[in-house]
Amino acid sequence: MTVNADTAFHHGMFTTLRQAVKAHDGEARATGLAFEALSQYEQDSVIEFLKTLQVLPPGTRSLVVDEHGRKKHWPPHSGDSDR
Repeated sequence: MTVNADTAFHHGMFTTLRQAVKAHDGEARATGLAFEALSQYEQDSVIEFLKTLQVLPPGTRSLVVDEHGRKKHWPPHSGDSDR
């Protein structure tokens, strides 16, 4: 899987890293459950880490982007919610 591909997960079924992480049921069930048990902030932190493994396209104006390439403020301020 290349993180900065248009789709995540080896068969291209998912468009976000969060979807790919949550889809690893079965062979990675324990890891999926551990991810689900994390707080929203901790889940977001895992996703932010995974995104550091990508190469941003030329012309990207921000080093921190959301799962759709839009500028994102990180870490979020307490009380902020993206959801």
